Amino acid sequence: KQMKKALYGLVVLLLFSVVQFNVSDTFADKIGYKKIFTNNCQKCHGKDGKGTKRGKGLGVPNFTDSEWQDATTDKQMITAITNGKKKMPKQGHKLSPEEIKAVVKYIRFFAPKKRR
Repeated sequence: KQMKKALYGLVVLLLFSVVQFNVSDTFADKIGYKKIFTNNCQKCHGKDGKGTKRGKGLGVPNFTDSEWQDATTDKQMITAITNGKKKMPKQGHKLSPEEIKAVVKYIRFFAPKKRR
């Protein structure tokens, strides 16, 4: 009887861990990238992505510049955000790799729309 209880407990525990895993996977693509940008990037890069006065003084890129957007790969941005670049502090200890990728995706929203 004791063994049956232990086995039942194990099954319930496994079930919950599987459910937990699936739930976290479902919400993995719902990272609040805008909030992350607002809290970690906006003070230098600006709400509009063009750079604040402080940011421009530090040499931040203008995210609305199509040439910069075309010349910069996602991998380069991930590396810069993770490890820092010039005067930009590294964020790898603050943000998860998924959050950093979400921020890169958000930065791409600043690119000017191409005309046809």
